[in-house]
Amino acid sequence: MRSLCLLLAMTLFAAPLFASNPIPTIDQPLVPTSVPPGSGPFVLTVNGSAFVSGAVVNWNGKPLKTQFVSQRRLRALVPGTDVVRATTASITVTNPATGGPSFAVFFTVTVPTPSVTFAALPGFTVGTSITQVAAADFNNDGKMDLAVLYQGTQYTCSNGTVGSNYISSYLGNGDGTFTAAGSLQLDCSALDGNENYAFTVANFTNDGYPDLAVSFTGTECCFDFGRFVAVYPGNGDGTFSALPTSIAGSVGDEGGPATAGDFNGDGNLDVEVEGADLGSVLWFLQGASNGTLGIGGTTELDPAGDFAGLWLAAGDFNNDGILDIVTPEVDAGTPTILLGIGDGTFIPAPSQPALSLSAPAIGDFNGDDNLDLAFAGPAATELSVLLGNGDGTFTVENNAPNNGPYATPLTADLNGDGKLDLAAGQILLGNGDGTFQAGINIGAGSEAAIADFNGDGRLDLVTVAGNSITILLQAGTSIPSPSSLKFPRRPVGTTSAAKPITLTNSGSATLQISSLSISGDFEGTNNCGSTLAIGQSCQIDVVFKPTAIGLRTGNITIAGNGASNPQLIPLSGTGY
Repeated sequence: MRSLCLLLAMTLFAAPLFASNPIPTIDQPLVPTSVPPGSGPFVLTVNGSAFVSGAVVNWNGKPLKTQFVSQRRLRALVPGTDVVRATTASITVTNPATGGPSFAVFFTVTVPTPSVTFAALPGFTVGTSITQVAAADFNNDGKMDLAVLYQGTQYTCSNGTVGSNYISSYLGNGDGTFTAAGSLQLDCSALDGNENYAFTVANFTNDGYPDLAVSFTGTECCFDFGRFVAVYPGNGDGTFSALPTSIAGSVGDEGGPATAGDFNGDGNLDVEVEGADLGSVLWFLQGASNGTLGIGGTTELDPAGDFAGLWLAAGDFNNDGILDIVTPEVDAGTPTILLGIGDGTFIPAPSQPALSLSAPAIGDFNGDDNLDLAFAGPAATELSVLLGNGDGTFTVENNAPNNGPYATPLTADLNGDGKLDLAAGQILLGNGDGTFQAGINIGAGSEAAIADFNGDGRLDLVTVAGNSITILLQAGTSIPSPSSLKFPRRPVGTTSAAKPITLTNSGSATLQISSLSISGDFEGTNNCGSTLAIGQSCQIDVVFKPTAIGLRTGNITIAGNGASNPQLIPLSGTGY
C-alpha cells in the first residue's frame, strides 16, 4: 500500500533522454504478469526501451497514472476496478507527441495454476495451404481477431495478372469462434510475378487501427526481380485497403520476412528486411506518418553470401534505448546480433553466439532485466536458450530441455505464475531462471499465435496444420473421485442409498458445465451449477433403481468446455 501512496503522490517529471520522441517497446514479462480477480489496486512495472518523460502506460487503451523511472522502466497504478473479474488486458505505452503506441503485451487477471490444459474447438480450413497466422484486434472491439496468409482459389486481377495468394481476416466473436471479414488479393499489387509472402501487423498509418506490412519478391516494370514491402492500411472494421499505400523496393534479388519498429526514433514505424544482390544486405525502409515507406539505408550482412530468406527479430539487447536485430548469419547459419546506432542501420555486436537457430522467442527469461533468446536448436531436437548480458552479447544456458522435436517458439505467461513460458510444438513452463520444465504435448499442429480468444483471463493458442486452423482454449479438467460407482445387488423396483462423487476442476481455466445428466437405472442430484472455478469442487449424489434382473449400467455425462468433452463417469449395479 505504501508503494501505491508514493505513486499517487509523485510529481512525474524528469529530463528527457531522447532528442525526439520514439515509439517505445515493451519487453516481456510485465511485473507482475497477472493478478487474481478481486485483488485490488496494484503497481504494474513495465520494462522496455525508448521511454521518455511523460510516457503513459495504457490498459486496453485507457491511460493509467504513470511514473517515469528511466528510459527502460515505467510504473503505473492499476485501479482495483480493472481487476474485479477474470479478463485479459492489452498493455501498451505511449510517448508524448509520437504517432502511436508500442506493440501490446497481454496482462491476465487470473488464478495461477501449476500447469495448463487445453480443449480444441472445431477447426476450420482456409484455402489450400496456410503460411502464416497473426492475432490482433483489427476492428478495436476488444475481441481478438486473426489474419491468415494462404494460397487459395486462383483469381485474375484487373491488370490481367493471375494469382492465388491471399490474406484474409477473421473477426473474433469473443468465444473462440470467428467470422470471415474480408480478403486481400496480394498478387494484384502493382508488381508482377509475386511470391514468398510474409506479413507484419502494426499501426503504420498512426490512426489507431492495425495495418499489414507485406514483404514479398516480385518484378516492377523495368527492374530485376527484387524484395519489396507493401503497406495495406486497416479500415478499422477488420478489412484492409485493397491496394497498398506504398511499395518500397527493389531490395535485392531475394529476401525474407520483415520486422517492424521505430528504428530511427522519429515516432513513425519503420521496417527492416533482409535482401540479397551481391551478398546479403539488411535494408532499412523508413516509415512516414501516412504509412508509406522509403529506402533509408543499408547494413551489409555478408558480402559474399547468398540470401537467407528466413526471419528477423528486434529487441534492445544492449539497453541503450535503440532497437537491435537478431538474424541468422547467411552462410554459416549462426545468429548475428546487430546493434542499432539510431538511424536504422546497425553494427555487429562485439561477440556472436556460435549456435544455429530458428526464429527466437524474445523475453527476460531469468529476471535480470536483460533480454534473452529461446529457440529450437539444431535439427529442432532440443531447446536452446541464450541469456543476455545486457551489452549485446549472450551466454548459453546449458540446462535447456532436450525432449524435442520443437517448433519456432512463442512466449507468454500461460499459467499466470509470473514466469515466461514457451509454446514451441509443446508447452514448456518457465522456471523464472532461464530454464524450462519438460514439455507438455498438446498435439495439434504448430503454434501460430497466442491470445485470449474467449476473454476468460487465460491465454489461448492458434495452431496450424496444412490448411487447417485449430483454436485451443485453456480449459477446465473435471476429475471425479471416485472415477466410477459400483452399487451392491439390489431388489428390482427399490432404491439404494445415495453414493457421492466429488468433481474437482484441476484444469487451468473455469470449467463450464452446459449439462450434467445421468443415464440407465440411476438417478441423482448435484450442486455443481453451470461453472466450477479453478481448484474448486462440487458433489454429485447418485442412487441405483434397478428396473430388471441382472447387470445394469449407465453413465454420468458432463458436457461443457472440459479438456475431455463430453466426460463419462461409469455407473453399474445388479438387480435381482
